[in-house]
Amino acid sequence: PEIINTKINSWISCMLYTPDHLLYIGTYDGLSCIDLNNEEMIHTESILNGHIINAVCQDTTGMIWIGTSDGLSSWNRINGEVKTYTAKQGLPSNTVYALITDNDGYLWISTNAGIARFHLQNHHFINYYVSDGLQGNEFAKNTSYKDPEGNIWLGGVNGITYFNPKDITSPEQKWTVRITDFLVYDKPVRKGMKSGNHEIIDRPVFEATEFYLSHTDNTFSIEFATREFNNPERINYLYTMNSSHWISLPQGVNRISFSKLQPGNYCFRVKAMDYTLDSDIREIHIYIAPPWWNTWWCHLIYILLALGAILYIVQQVRHRYRTKQEIMQHIHAEEINEAKLQFFINISHEIRTPMSLIISPLHKLITRDKDEERQAIYHLIDRNANRILRLINQLMDLRKIDKGQMSFLFKETNIVEAITDICNSFQQMAEAKHISLRFHHGDQQKLNVWVDPDNFDKIIINILSNAFKFTPEKGKIEVLLSQGEDTQATSTLRHYVEITITDSGIGIDEQEREHIFDRFYQIRNSQNNSNVGTGIGLHLTRSLITMHHGSIRVSNNQDGQPGSCFIVRLPLGCGHLKAEEMATEKESASNAKTAEIDLVEAMETNWEEPKKPRTKYRIMVVEDDEEIRKYVCHELKERYYVQQCTNGKEALKMLFEKAPHLVISDVMMPQMDGFTLCSKIKQNINLNHIPVILLTAKIREEDNIEGLEMGADAYITKPFNIELLKRTVENLIRSHERLRNTFSGQQIQEDKLNKIEIESPDDKLMKRIMKVINDNLSNPELSIDIITAEVGISRTHLHRKLKELTNQTTTQFVRNIRLKQAAILLAEKRHNINEIATLTGFSDSNYFSTSFKEAYGMTPREYIEKHQQA
Repeated sequence: PEIINTKINSWISCMLYTPDHLLYIGTYDGLSCIDLNNEEMIHTESILNGHIINAVCQDTTGMIWIGTSDGLSSWNRINGEVKTYTAKQGLPSNTVYALITDNDGYLWISTNAGIARFHLQNHHFINYYVSDGLQGNEFAKNTSYKDPEGNIWLGGVNGITYFNPKDITSPEQKWTVRITDFLVYDKPVRKGMKSGNHEIIDRPVFEATEFYLSHTDNTFSIEFATREFNNPERINYLYTMNSSHWISLPQGVNRISFSKLQPGNYCFRVKAMDYTLDSDIREIHIYIAPPWWNTWWCHLIYILLALGAILYIVQQVRHRYRTKQEIMQHIHAEEINEAKLQFFINISHEIRTPMSLIISPLHKLITRDKDEERQAIYHLIDRNANRILRLINQLMDLRKIDKGQMSFLFKETNIVEAITDICNSFQQMAEAKHISLRFHHGDQQKLNVWVDPDNFDKIIINILSNAFKFTPEKGKIEVLLSQGEDTQATSTLRHYVEITITDSGIGIDEQEREHIFDRFYQIRNSQNNSNVGTGIGLHLTRSLITMHHGSIRVSNNQDGQPGSCFIVRLPLGCGHLKAEEMATEKESASNAKTAEIDLVEAMETNWEEPKKPRTKYRIMVVEDDEEIRKYVCHELKERYYVQQCTNGKEALKMLFEKAPHLVISDVMMPQMDGFTLCSKIKQNINLNHIPVILLTAKIREEDNIEGLEMGADAYITKPFNIELLKRTVENLIRSHERLRNTFSGQQIQEDKLNKIEIESPDDKLMKRIMKVINDNLSNPELSIDIITAEVGISRTHLHRKLKELTNQTTTQFVRNIRLKQAAILLAEKRHNINEIATLTGFSDSNYFSTSFKEAYGMTPREYIEKHQQA
């Protein structure tokens, strides 16, 4: 025979020769095939590459069956498809040793754990073991033979097993499955054992059909077996959980474990299968209780809480919406009230200007005209003008109370006398309207109560004014004064004085009584069907009474009598007052005397009217109202040279041309107001020596403070007394004249004295500052940081000292020094404007020109031309 040389790269374990002259060679690394007809390998790569081949067999259909160490495989030579069967599909073991077919279409397989008969059509395994008559469960590799009679011979480790397949029949035995054990965390469960608060089972395990577990015992195992214990290796168990697909366990395995199952109901079913016969199904139910927070009653509570939260949120949203609407309405009402108040305040400012032209000339007439008949008319005009001012001042008082700026100074006052004086001031009105006004105080001629005299009369006047508004002709108004004690009231009003003011007017509806003290609320007068007044008086009255620690209420007259009744209660004594709120007798008398002296001096000053001013001083009057401006100028021209301007911008321009000795300016003006004008004057080194008097209709304290902060020397409110203005002008001019004399040495002959030169710390500091500025005058990068570093002080200290010594900020001080040096250079006419700007540290010539014009009132070129003409 001819030797065929074929290279096989692995150890050959078995071979198969087929009638079609193909040789299959099994190795430890796969299966190869050689075509003996042409002596060539029909496949370049091995089949089942990487597997150990133990046996090869071909069935009647030409299918190649391959036994490996990893199971039974089939290879279809036509399409190259490979299928593998393992113990999961029913093999006794995955290690296949020998293969052989019988005459009935079965494939017999020997393994290391018994033999199996494989049906080639339905691919079903039937396994046989040593209990079925085998020499042993383990067989030898590739040791199988079928003799001519059809007997199958298989070699094993303990001998040979041979049989005729026709003599072997499948036993028809049906097994019975039962649960043998139930383990929780590998601990066997017994009757009476508890999991949580429940018993797991109430009977033996093999009889139990229901198991109860807590949510913490959700890991368990189930063991099962057939009732018949013979041949257990032939039985294959299958199980399912909650009717899912059946899962087959490996042969010989009768235990299944479950880990960390979720709470709920589970149905476990198991059956045994022997060959093709299934046992009856054994079924148990396992209930895993949920944790308490996951129970149905907790879910119900959660739902109720969620519904409650939703309801709460809805209520909160609705409440917030209503609150927001109320706030918006309140804000809107406040804005309307504020707009009204601001409107009235603006009107009062406008009224104060013409009132100045009424009251000031009127006082002059009162002091000069001694005719008694005209004096009566003058006093009537003065009384009503002052009444208008009181109405205006009510608006100012409201503003002070709103901002917490209203302060009271209480004084022990005889209110019998005070109320009598107020009632007397209404007698003329009562006579004009034919109204009877009476004050009842019994036998009491004196009743001392601690009140603020300046504000107490406003309370009585407002209530009486309201009574006169709504009392028809021939009516009556009565004021009753009494004392009382209320044990139910607070300690402040336990002992009180009561002032009752009744009228025979139209009365007040019950609905309106709730709002009568609201700001800007007006009662409709049924007599003329119109709203009367501004709605401010009663609101102010209640505020003033509250600040007096008292109370006020209103009601209609009893017994069917027409009209209304206002009842005011004020505390007796001074135990409720702080020490700083009370004025002593000495202080009150001193203040009154000082005020009287000042008023008399102002009223008695009478200047003659010469044809020309009697002094050399120049006064600039800045006022946009023509009548006020002309009136002030007319009153001042008898002593001073007067110059007129209509606004701050015009005045500032004229100040640079020829500076006056004093400026009188209104605050509210077009183009530039008085505050701005005063600020520019005081910040300019060429003008800041000029005294400034501000005239304004703004009487709020914050306006007064703002004006003084701007550097104003005096702040006079309209309507003003012209004599007071004259005295203020004279005093400011004299004080500034004395200051000039002090620095010029005209008061005493200081030049004849030997002066002791002592340099103060401020002088030393200013020398150091000036040295740094002079050394860096042409340096445009000179900054506050450079000055502080050279001088050795902080930015804050430098700014505070310069403001104290020069009334200028550091930036303004440096800029003004540069501009002064620039003015000197411009006057010398030796350099052009750009050169001078560079020499004085201005990098931008346009900025230099703007700054120079702001300081000197003219451009650098105009300044040069002015000095060329000089």
